[in-house]
Amino acid sequence: MSAGHYIHDNFSKLVIRSQVGIALTLLLILTASDFWYPSDYSLKAGVHGVSAILAVVVGTYLTHRAIPLIKGMHVRLESLRLWLLAATLLNLAGAISGNWIYMRYRGQDGPRDWILAHVPAIHNVLMEFKEFVSLFPFPLMLLATATLYYYGLSIQMRRDLTRFVGITILVSWSFLMIGFVVGLVLAKLRFV
Repeated sequence: MSAGHYIHDNFSKLVIRSQVGIALTLLLILTASDFWYPSDYSLKAGVHGVSAILAVVVGTYLTHRAIPLIKGMHVRLESLRLWLLAATLLNLAGAISGNWIYMRYRGQDGPRDWILAHVPAIHNVLMEFKEFVSLFPFPLMLLATATLYYYGLSIQMRRDLTRFVGITILVSWSFLMIGFVVGLVLAKLRFV
């Protein structure tokens, strides 16, 4: 049996899908626990945490679909369009819920005040950067989605456009990961 057959056999697919399911479940349980955190802002934190985790998971999955697009390989565009639409909506939910919890971050006695008092460099560099970077994934995903829907299935013949969509997905994912990691640093420093 060649290595190619081994990678794609049914048992391997079952193991991979089980690992992904377990990891996703654990991540969602971790962020969903924010709903029960003893805080007046637990709902906002929980909604933002769940939407951010789902956006990261779907965005990460899309990077595996973007590479074949950049290489000019044939991909199932119908499926990709639906995944991109889902990623766009999840990034929109992450941005909206992020702005919702952001009011608490900048509010009186919020985490911003604590960070400025204890580690001002973190806020002046890291958080100011995060506030803008976190807004980039949504318009980039929207652009990639609109491109796929506008050009339809014939985009498969346009290598320039498929590369554009693939690179846009990768850039969006990069900004998504930066915002996510910095958000985790914030949660580690001072929970909202």
